[in-house]
Amino acid sequence: MHTFYVPPSQIDTDTATITDSEHHHLRNVLRISSGETIRIIDGQGNVYTAEILDAPTNRSSSEARICTHKFHTPPSPTLTLFHGIPKNDKMELILQKTTELGVTQIVPLHSERALQKPSQNRYERWHRVLISATKQCKRSWLPELCEAQQLEASLAQLKRFSLRLLLSPHAEQTSINPHVEIQHIKTVLRETPSASAIALFVGPEGGFSDQEITAAIQSGCIPVTLGTNTLRTETAAIVAVAVTAYEYQL
Repeated sequence: MHTFYVPPSQIDTDTATITDSEHHHLRNVLRISSGETIRIIDGQGNVYTAEILDAPTNRSSSEARICTHKFHTPPSPTLTLFHGIPKNDKMELILQKTTELGVTQIVPLHSERALQKPSQNRYERWHRVLISATKQCKRSWLPELCEAQQLEASLAQLKRFSLRLLLSPHAEQTSINPHVEIQHIKTVLRETPSASAIALFVGPEGGFSDQEITAAIQSGCIPVTLGTNTLRTETAAIVAVAVTAYEYQL
C-alpha cells in the first residue's frame, strides 16, 4: 500500500485532499486510479487508510474517502539534532537518514565554520526530503525542520533538554580543556536511561571552533565521542543518531 503525506488542514472527518507533488506522484507516477486504497499520514501521529475517489485527470488535486484512522503517540524520548550547516547537498543526506532513524527535530546551525546560508528554495527541498523519508520508513510523525539558528541561540534553549550531547572529535580533549573528560557516547547514554528530551550537537566540516565548544560545555553539554576514527560530518550525525536510537529503542 502506497503512503502519501497530507497536512492536517487538508483532512476532514471523512475525506482527505491530496495536492501538489503528492497529487502528481499519485496520478502521474504511480497512476493510482479511483477505488484503490492508500495510506495517508499527516505528520502528527495520525495514520489513515483511504479510498481514492473518481476525479477528472486534469484536476490539480485528488480526493480520498477515509476508511480507517489510527493515532500513534509521539516517540519518547524526543531527539533534537542541532547540526552545523555543511557544504553542498550533505544536509539532504543527514535529513534523510536521521529521519529514518527516528530524529524528532532538526535545527540547522550557523557556526564559525558553517559557510552555507540556505535559501528558501533549499528549505523547501529539505522539507520534501523529510516527507519522502518519513513515508519511506512508515513513520507517523514528521520531524520538525526549524529555521537556521546561531549556535548561541540554540545553547540558550538547553534547559528544555534532560540530556545534552556535544559530538567532539577524540583529539580535542587536550586542545580545549585537559580537565574535561570526553566520554564515549554509549557510556553517557547508558548512564542516563530515563532522559525525556535529548539534544545532540554536531559541527560542520572542521567541527565547532574552540570557543564554540567551550561555550557549549559551559552551557551544560557533555562532550562525547564515537570512537578513535575521525568521521565526516554527515557520517558522524547519522552514527550518533543511530546509536542514540538503538539505546533508547526509538
